[in-house]
Amino acid sequence: MTASLLRRLTLPVALAAVAAAPRPALATDGHFLHGVGAVNSALGGAGVAGSASLLGAFFMNPAALAQFTGTHGELSMELFKPDRTVSSSAGPMSGSTRSNSEFVPVPAFGFTTSFKDGRVVAGLAGLGIGGFGVRYRADPTNPILAPRPNGFGQVYSNFSLLKVAPAIAWKAGEKLMLGAAVNVDWASLAVDPMPIGSPAVDPGPDNTPFTQDDRAYYSGVAHTDGAFGFGAQLGVLYAVTPTFRVGASYATPQVFEKFRWDAVYENPNLPNYNTARTIEFALDVPAVYAVGVAYAPRPSLELVADVKHMAYASTRGFKDAGFNPDGSVAGFGWQDIRVVALGAQWKASDRLTLRGGYNYSGNPIPDEQSMFNIPAPAVIQHHATAGIGFAVRPDLEVNVAYYNAFENSITGPIVRPGGALPGTSVTNALSAQSILIGFALKP
Repeated sequence: MTASLLRRLTLPVALAAVAAAPRPALATDGHFLHGVGAVNSALGGAGVAGSASLLGAFFMNPAALAQFTGTHGELSMELFKPDRTVSSSAGPMSGSTRSNSEFVPVPAFGFTTSFKDGRVVAGLAGLGIGGFGVRYRADPTNPILAPRPNGFGQVYSNFSLLKVAPAIAWKAGEKLMLGAAVNVDWASLAVDPMPIGSPAVDPGPDNTPFTQDDRAYYSGVAHTDGAFGFGAQLGVLYAVTPTFRVGASYATPQVFEKFRWDAVYENPNLPNYNTARTIEFALDVPAVYAVGVAYAPRPSLELVADVKHMAYASTRGFKDAGFNPDGSVAGFGWQDIRVVALGAQWKASDRLTLRGGYNYSGNPIPDEQSMFNIPAPAVIQHHATAGIGFAVRPDLEVNVAYYNAFENSITGPIVRPGGALPGTSVTNALSAQSILIGFALKP
C-alpha cells in the first residue's frame, strides 16, 4: 500500500475507529490520559512546545501545528490495562475486592495540511482523551460492597470522553506561531448504583425515621447515556532561538448538556418500588492551563517539558462534595491539580528514534472523599514512559510506546448523611499499564 493511498484512507478509517470505541479510557492525570498517541505518550505527555507529535499538538497546543507544513497524518491505538482495588473496614469486618480488568482500546487520529506557502496549517483530530470505570462484584466480606442496604452491593461505572477538534495554526512571523481549535466533545456515562439521585429510604424495622436501622436504596443507571460538550483551545508558540522554543495554551471549560437516565425506585420496602423516575447529572470538563519548553541541543536530540493546571475545583460535577439534604451525593469533590511532564527524543539513526519520559500528576481526590469516588478512582501520580519509532520509508514511520502508571491509593472513612462513621475506612487503589502503536504519515 502506497503512502498516498494511506493518506486518502487516514480520515475515514480514523473516524470509524473513534466512533466504534466501546469502552472508557481509564485516565491517569485526573480523568485525562497523560498523553495521546504513541509519540506523545512516550514523551511523558509533554507537547506544548514540542515538534515530535501531531497528536500531541492537537492535545496540548494548536499553535504547535504550524510546525507541520505540507500534509501530515497520525494514527494511534492504545491498549490500556488498569488494575483497581477497593478495600474497606467497619468494626470487626474488613475486606478487599479487585475490579474486573480488561484491555481498553483508546483510538486517536490527526490530519493537517498547509496553505499560503506553509504559513497557515489547518487540520482535524479525533481523540480519546479520558474516562474512568470500575466493575466490582458484590462482596459480603467487604463492608462497602456488602449487599444493599448495608453496603452498595455491586458497583459499576463507565465514563468515556472523546474530543473532535478542527484546528488552525498561523505563522504570524519568523518566530511566532498562533493556534486555535474548536472542541466538540462526546461523553457517555453509566453508574450503578447512582448516588446522584436521592435514595429511596424507609424507617426500618423499628418504623422510626432517622435511626440506625433506616434502609436506603440508590437507583442504578447501568444503561449508558451520552452528552455533547463544547469549548475551545487557544495556543501560542515562540521560537526564542533556532534550538529553544516556549509555548502556552488554554483550554476553556468544556460545557456539557446534562446526562439523563430513566430509572426506577429500588427500595422493596416502599410502595413506589419499581416505579419510574428520572435522574440528571451535569459533568463538565475542567479548564486546562499549560506552559512548555522545548530544547534541541543538537539536531538529533530534543528535550521537552510541560506544566499543566487542571481546574477541577470550579467544574460542574467535580467541585461539589458530600450529601445534599435529600441524601443524594452532590458531586465527586475533586480539587485542582498540577501536572509535570518531561520527555526526550533521540534520533539514533536516519530510521530509528528512541523516546522516554516521566509524568507526575497531583491527586485530585482528597482522602475524605474516598468513599464517594469508588466509581472514579483517579489517584495515579507517577508514570514512566518509553517508546521507539522506525521509519519504514521516508514518508511513513511506525511508532510503539509503553508506559507504567504506578499504584497509588487514598483512604477515608465510610460517610453517611449524618457524618463520617468512626472506626471505618475505604481505600481506593489504582495502577495501570499500556501499550500503544501508531503510524505517522509525512510529506
